[in-house]
Amino acid sequence: MIRMRATALCRAAFLAVAAALALASVGAPAAEAPAWPTRPVRIVVPFAAGTFVDVLSRLIGEKLARALGQPVLIENRPGASGTIAAEWVAKSPADGYTLLNGGVFLTVLPAIHAPNAVEPTAFVPITRLTNAPMLIVVHPSLKVTTLGELVALARRTPGHIAYATSGIGTTPHLAAAMLVQRAGIDMLHVPYANTGAALKDVMSGEIPVMFTFPGTVEGQVRSRQLVPLAVTSAKRDPALPDVPTVAEQGFPGYEAATWTGLLAPAGTPSDVIDRLYRECARIVADSEVRERLIAMGNEPVGNTPAEFAAEIKAEAPRWKEIADKAGIRLD
Repeated sequence: MIRMRATALCRAAFLAVAAALALASVGAPAAEAPAWPTRPVRIVVPFAAGTFVDVLSRLIGEKLARALGQPVLIENRPGASGTIAAEWVAKSPADGYTLLNGGVFLTVLPAIHAPNAVEPTAFVPITRLTNAPMLIVVHPSLKVTTLGELVALARRTPGHIAYATSGIGTTPHLAAAMLVQRAGIDMLHVPYANTGAALKDVMSGEIPVMFTFPGTVEGQVRSRQLVPLAVTSAKRDPALPDVPTVAEQGFPGYEAATWTGLLAPAGTPSDVIDRLYRECARIVADSEVRERLIAMGNEPVGNTPAEFAAEIKAEAPRWKEIADKAGIRLD
């Protein structure tokens, strides 16, 4: 009898202690997870060291590290027109510690059916950092000084006027294809794997037209060795204010530009995305940063994640329509 009472008392005591512990755990505040970031953040660059995207990433990364209180590491993973870096980031944990400084290749490569192209839906946009126009230039021997004159000449001599780009399926090629389709003309595309070789042939007059980036031909334009006809962006390039846009010259709505922007793997927490956006937008708006970007031929942007996402969503089908109509494919 005494043993039974002792057992009952022990059981009652155990239940009382358990109940007290349970009540205490209910009333106690849950331990909060440490605020992001608690370790270094990595920005993956799809191109080699020394390229514009690399320089931009290091500029942004240095200032972002100060804002976040954590190191920001730059990792170059060039190859396959950006696909190697994009695929690596897309498969990384969606925790905000691995970002991609992506670009227009994310919407172009799927449009031209490039092998292993990563769809834009694999990422959540943070902010577009920069825009950069392309430039249409001609050799003086062609004797045209406006885009309208080039279009008129192409209509009179279908298939005879050759134009150079940096390769099949590149943004300059698609920009040219868009103009050809909008103008209803036929021109001969001559793709180059090496921009220097393309410029050499354009400078000699062998290839009279070139779709390229302003930085490639800035010296030749300023020395009047090449004639600038138009920029492909929606607005004029501040570095070339006297060169009208394609849209201004009879093709309203025409816009073809390259861009850079930060993206994270799909599923990254929204509060992390918002923090990164706010910090990066502030950095891009800094006067010193803006001056450096403009000097490199780029327009600073820093738009919201929603705005950036909407731009990507609209851009992808537009490139696909142009590529399909022109028969541009890489598969």
